[in-house]
Amino acid sequence: MLFSSCVKDKDQEGEIENYIEAGDKLPDFTVKNAAGEELNSEELEGQVTLLVFFVTTCSDCERELPKIEEVWKKLKENPDFRLVAVSREETVSTVNKYWEKEKFTMPFFLDPKREVFSLFANSTIPRLYLSNRENIVTWMAIEEMELTTEQLIEKINAIIKE
Repeated sequence: MLFSSCVKDKDQEGEIENYIEAGDKLPDFTVKNAAGEELNSEELEGQVTLLVFFVTTCSDCERELPKIEEVWKKLKENPDFRLVAVSREETVSTVNKYWEKEKFTMPFFLDPKREVFSLFANSTIPRLYLSNRENIVTWMAIEEMELTTEQLIEKINAIIKE
């Protein structure tokens, strides 16, 4: 029997390295949304940000993305919250088809050449980073959130109140 996982990328050898950990400042990066509009990490300052790296064909991502969608639905009207879901090495068309199939409404951004992801780690998705208003990572999760949607929302709201 064959099991697939997104724990480690097929083309990576050796140890999984995290370049950004809790306590670190988000690196400078720029991503584009489906319309081609750019978002720079500096624009995230002043908001609490949930940054998510995913691939639509990853089974672990498929498990976690509906939770992120629920967070989005609950917090999207809060001007102090920002969700930045970044698709790694996929096209707008691929992500749009997946979003339509799953009925997701959260915004997404693209990292077509894995350049932004490579600032955070050498492998393993999904990856979630929660940063405060100063762009300092306060919490992160790799492969599995290990939190319920409600617990993640509580964590985000606690940082917003700081």
